[in-house]
Amino acid sequence: SAGGGAWRGWHHTALLALPKSRTISSIEGIITSRRPGIVSGRTKLQLQRRTFPRGSSLLLGSQSDMEDGPTSTSCFRRLTDCFLGASLTDEKVKAYLSLHPQILDDFVLESVSAETLDRWLKRKTNDTSSKEVSRYQDTNVQGVVYELNSYIEQRLDTGGDNKLLLYELCNIIKTATKADGFALYFLGECNNSLCLFTPTAAKDGPPSLIPSGPIAFGTTIAAHVAKTRKTLLVEDVMGDERFPDGTGQDSGIHAHSVLCLPIITAIGDLIAIVELHRHWGKEPFNLSHQEVATANLAWASVAIHQVQVCRGLAKQTELNDFLLDVSKTYFDNIVAIDSLLEHIMIYAKNLVNADRCALFQVDHNNKELYSDLFDIGEEKEGKPVFRKTKEIRFSIDKGIAGQVARTGEVLNIPDAYADPRFNREVDLKTGYTTRNILCMPIVSRGTVIGVVQMVNKLSGSAFTKTDENNFKMFAVFCALALHCANMYHRIRHSECIYRVTMEKLSYHSICTSEEWKTLTQLNLPAPIYKEIEMFHFDISPFEEIWPAIFIYMVHNSCGKTSFELEKLCRFTMSVKKNYRRVPYHNWKHAVTVAHCMYAILQKTSGIFTELEKKGLLIACLCHDLDHRGYSNAYLQKFDHPLAALYSTSTMEQHHFSQTVSILQLEGHNIFSNLTSSEYEQVLEIIRKAIIATDLALYFNNHHQLSEMLTSCALDLNNHSHRDRVIGLMMTACDLCSVTKQWQITRLTANDIYAEFWAEGDEMKKIGIQPIPMMDRDKKDEVPQGQVGFYNGVAVPCYTTLAELFPPSGPLLKACNSKGKVLLCFGFLHSCVNHSTWVRDHLHDNKN
Repeated sequence: SAGGGAWRGWHHTALLALPKSRTISSIEGIITSRRPGIVSGRTKLQLQRRTFPRGSSLLLGSQSDMEDGPTSTSCFRRLTDCFLGASLTDEKVKAYLSLHPQILDDFVLESVSAETLDRWLKRKTNDTSSKEVSRYQDTNVQGVVYELNSYIEQRLDTGGDNKLLLYELCNIIKTATKADGFALYFLGECNNSLCLFTPTAAKDGPPSLIPSGPIAFGTTIAAHVAKTRKTLLVEDVMGDERFPDGTGQDSGIHAHSVLCLPIITAIGDLIAIVELHRHWGKEPFNLSHQEVATANLAWASVAIHQVQVCRGLAKQTELNDFLLDVSKTYFDNIVAIDSLLEHIMIYAKNLVNADRCALFQVDHNNKELYSDLFDIGEEKEGKPVFRKTKEIRFSIDKGIAGQVARTGEVLNIPDAYADPRFNREVDLKTGYTTRNILCMPIVSRGTVIGVVQMVNKLSGSAFTKTDENNFKMFAVFCALALHCANMYHRIRHSECIYRVTMEKLSYHSICTSEEWKTLTQLNLPAPIYKEIEMFHFDISPFEEIWPAIFIYMVHNSCGKTSFELEKLCRFTMSVKKNYRRVPYHNWKHAVTVAHCMYAILQKTSGIFTELEKKGLLIACLCHDLDHRGYSNAYLQKFDHPLAALYSTSTMEQHHFSQTVSILQLEGHNIFSNLTSSEYEQVLEIIRKAIIATDLALYFNNHHQLSEMLTSCALDLNNHSHRDRVIGLMMTACDLCSVTKQWQITRLTANDIYAEFWAEGDEMKKIGIQPIPMMDRDKKDEVPQGQVGFYNGVAVPCYTTLAELFPPSGPLLKACNSKGKVLLCFGFLHSCVNHSTWVRDHLHDNKN
């Protein structure tokens, strides 16, 4: 022993040389034990003692998260060798006391005063603070931050890769911490392994990632930190049993002290591991170095996050510009769907930095994927070239694209040939080798209509989660563009079908030249010339010459030069062809109505203009064109396409539309000699007249006219009043069968009910009960319905017409004729066998 004074001096030196946290706590414990009134120092010191490890763990400088260090076995083995020397030195004593702190505690408690301990504590605190300040000054933090700022700004301007950016930042941190070297690890493809990053694999070559093993305990220090996500500061990495592989690098044999830190993003994702080394013979890293590295990495994380945000905004701006560009392309050249698809594929490649791109459309009918536009890997003027080739088709049950089409889920395949779902047929057909794939569905209205497949990531070993997110956003627009394009092509296809159909329809609905030429040569039998002027004239016996009868009525009412004969004959024969063979609303009914209007016009000379007479005669002939034998209510109830086209007066609007269609056929425009203004007027007359045949409009029109007549307010020079009068005339002509002779009325009633009951039968087929008038099972209610029709519709109509135009009185007289009513009821009796009801009703109406 060197004596008490020497021992005390050395002991004082040893205390100051111990780590700060250990020494201060020990001295404070000893001081407490030496002061009166305090619990035994030995007991309290034993309770409070904490072993400060030679290795520590800290996440971003958090001392509370440090792990237990290595065991002292390796250290003790080296120090034991030192004690085997011939003499005892200061270094040997220090090492011994470091391993046996209890002996030091016992000696200080027994031999050192409290005042001396207070002085040591102050000196230790001051010395440590001075050293820490000097260490931070040595690192030149301001210079580091300035350098980082400059570098970040430069990389933001040039748009560098994040991996290279992190590598350069780590190089700056290496300088700040006076490390001899560093290693930067990134996560592998499945985030369960590490890859060592090297900035260049060869001269001017691309950066590379070298696999470095799995993320697990009991391997390397980097794998350990990646597993725990906590910082580790190790003074002797090779002597630490937790890391049998050390740093895992060939240069690791030179590494002694290691500072290993995780790089974690703002949202908690681990992106990389930084490993700082100091070689043997150099001072180990300490807490100050860890704090400097942690602070700089924290700042770097924020900076990189800012870089990613800026790049994201740049990408978003680029995407917005692209969407505008595609929209312009789409609307400027909507016909060329291949151009649209090519435009989409070009941007998709750039969006995720892929080598090739393929877009498959889905054929759900045949359960196949197909494409005829392929990326051939060539460029022209800096843009990828897509070649249209023979269409490739394959089953939707095959391959990665097939699975995406079936499930609607995104697939990111890092190794295509290692995935059993990969369909090698496309590679075999195209001669291309696929390494990795990002496959995204294009969904429209809940249905997959296409699949976009990105092939072979150019920067990196596989497509990333960021690529997926960007691609998902882009796929939404792809869906919209493809949906619009497909809709456009369906419309174009429908238009082609429509044109072909119209061509066929025109061929079968337009009269032949022989038909209209024959009509020009027809003459009417002599008896017709007298009978045709009467309201009760029956056209039934003259079916073969009905077209000639109409031509005669037009010539006799409007003059032979009012229309070109050839065009009038063509028009009349084509109208005949466009009437369907239904029981009542047929060609015969059209000519009958036209005759009634002719008779009214003949007896009201001077009231109507030439345009009105032409328009009314044509309107009567065409007022039921293409009638299907069903009511408006039926068409609207069952959402017939005609009801979708015309929400009110459905069939009447369709009749007018058909009239205009025939007028527009070549050689059929009978109004071609009119001026533009006159043509518009006559079409409006025809339109209003045909719409007026909707019986649902009759009741209000009749009510308004009756009030006008009662109040003497009717003015035929008033256009609205005149329209109401013409509307009433159309209804009167449409119902004129009730003014004919008994036999004609009976046959007409049979035809009307044949249509009614056919409509009722259709309703019954789908489980809907028709109204009694249309239910053939309720024939017994027909007499009451007919009487109601006469009293509620026919008689009031002809009464008002007679008041307007007294020469039309024969129509009212025929309708009101007692004999007519008797014949009507006789018909009802013969139809429904309700002789008692008929007899009683006739008895009540004798007078």
